[in-house]
Amino acid sequence: MKIGNPLIPAIIAMSVGLLAGCASVPQGGVAHAAEVRVYEPEQLAPGQYDTLRYLWVDSWHAAFWLPGSRTEAEGIAALQTEAARLGANGLINVSCRNQGHSQWSWSRDSDVVCYGSAIRVRQTP
Repeated sequence: MKIGNPLIPAIIAMSVGLLAGCASVPQGGVAHAAEVRVYEPEQLAPGQYDTLRYLWVDSWHAAFWLPGSRTEAEGIAALQTEAARLGANGLINVSCRNQGHSQWSWSRDSDVVCYGSAIRVRQTP
């Protein structure tokens, strides 16, 4: 009997674990994007929240591609979805920019790019 590559079962097990982890909400996380509130900077003091991630521009992907939307509302909804996935319950410093169509644009369907910080607002006792 021929034994296959012993790494294949380990790779499959790791892949299943990663996929299961991607589908779950982090402990204490927000289950729905609609529950992620958008805050103006003056609404919260710096000590009232923890910044989880600056969305869309803090990875190497941003050098090549930013997720665009047709409208500002769609862009903010995309930020809320990503923030919820990270376990955030708020967004702060949200900004949307109309990029307009250019001949160099990858997608003709996306004029607006929104970005901001996913935050976890601390609950007051």
